[in-house]
Amino acid sequence: MLLTDPWLSPAAESADVVLPARVEAPSPFDSIVAPVALVETLVAAVHARLGPAAEERMRAAEDTLHHASAGGSCKGSGRPVWAS
Repeated sequence: MLLTDPWLSPAAESADVVLPARVEAPSPFDSIVAPVALVETLVAAVHARLGPAAEERMRAAEDTLHHASAGGSCKGSGRPVWAS
């Protein structure tokens, strides 16, 4: 699966599924709004498809993130969670 801009990456030739997302914006910079919305939609669909196992895994990942951002450390190591 390839997510790309409308001009298509050369990798599109090798991808089974190509999902182009608009990036044009009325500014000198590309917009990431459409690509991010596409990724969030894919994550939500996979999460729904996997059911309770996905819910538990997401909860564990969020707990780890919150613990690390609060200055938590790995059990007994003194190292931050993200450094393990």
